[in-house]
Amino acid sequence: MSSPTQATTTQPDVPDRARYYTAALRALRFVERRAPTTRRFGSEADAQWGAFRGNLTTADRLDLLLRDADAHWPAAFGARNVFALRAAAEDEAFGAGWSPLDPLDAEELWRKVLAEAPPEGVRETVLAAASSWDLEFDPPELGTIAPTDKLLVVGPSAVAAVVTAFAADKDLGWADQVVCVATPPAHRQLAALGAALLNDTKNPTALASPAGKTTISAGRRLVLSSDAAPEDATWARAAAAP
Repeated sequence: MSSPTQATTTQPDVPDRARYYTAALRALRFVERRAPTTRRFGSEADAQWGAFRGNLTTADRLDLLLRDADAHWPAAFGARNVFALRAAAEDEAFGAGWSPLDPLDAEELWRKVLAEAPPEGVRETVLAAASSWDLEFDPPELGTIAPTDKLLVVGPSAVAAVVTAFAADKDLGWADQVVCVATPPAHRQLAALGAALLNDTKNPTALASPAGKTTISAGRRLVLSSDAAPEDATWARAAAAP
């Protein structure tokens, strides 16, 4: 369910690609801080890259890091899932015809994000990723979430609230309990990152969209925020109706 049935071959424009990379890099800095590997950021990683890079650029380094992260946390970091791009394989991070950032733009983005303090927690990381897309949150009232609840989550504010709630309660299971409905790339990226922020290395976020014509199981509790895309909200209401 993480990949829509109907994907597009339309490539995102340069500003959206930059927003995607910024959000992904900010999230990756959090997961690296949570469980340091020394191979992604820092002096040791820089030394390894310097010895390896050859004619490669910072744009290549970004793509390599995100491919690696997308393999570790399935479909959480790749652009293919964010922009609903076609790919030859389900585990392909970027999809057919993906265009990396211009090397100078990638270098500027890299320096900017690494100059920031890494997010310290899940909520802070969601806020940082959202700011990459100029999103502001208006969280809905969640109430109590039980381990037996099945949720249909729609809108970036709803996603942020639910991810934060699941991070605070280890009895909850993101992959088992949550389906996110998202069409805009910004909304899709926040939802996709949820699996990585909750450190699920086996299951991607279950992503659905009206275009994907995904079948939603009956009995899901709708968690809808005011910033959901209208088409997503309409489709989710119908899918959640008894």
